[in-house]
Order: sequence, then C-alpha cells, then structure tokens
Amino acid sequence: MDWLWPISTGRTVVDLWCFAHLSFWFVVGTTLAAMKARRLRATGICLAVTFAWEIFERVAEMRWPTVWESKESFINAWISDPATCLVALFVAFYGFDRWRPS
Repeated sequence: MDWLWPISTGRTVVDLWCFAHLSFWFVVGTTLAAMKARRLRATGICLAVTFAWEIFERVAEMRWPTVWESKESFINAWISDPATCLVALFVAFYGFDRWRPS
C-alpha cells in the first residue's frame, strides 16, 4: 500500500500536492465556467497545460536536480496529476451549472 498513500511527495498516486492541484484546477474551472468557455475546449487546454508542466518538470529535474526534493514517479506525474485536473474541472463545471449565481 505504500504506492497509494505514504506521506512522501511524488512517489504515490495521491500525495500532499494532490490537494494543491485540486484547489488550483477547481479555481481555474470555476473561472472558465463563469467566463462561459466551452467545456471541451477548456478541458483540453487545461490538460495541455498539465502535460506541458509535467514535461517542464521532468526536464528541470534532470537539469537542476537540487531544486526538487524528490523526483515524481511515472504514475504520479502522468496519471494522477492529469486525473486530478479532470476531477477538479468536472466538479467545478458541475457545481457551477448546478448552483450558478443569478
């Protein structure tokens, strides 16, 4: 079970940064919903930003190894972080549609 939820960061499916990702993408999703952005386009752009960040992070880990505390695992970087983005966007879009301010 250590691969699922230990307290270390970057080596698990759910780590401490997962909550920061959820919060960030929830705010972005709510903002995009308030701006009446197309949902599919907004989701695609957010996923592209997520993958671009992961590519930058991977290159930066190799180039400046003293900046990052520990490297992220493949599961965390390429599965968990994008899934967190999708979950937060879904909750933001659904919540905005359900409880839209008048």
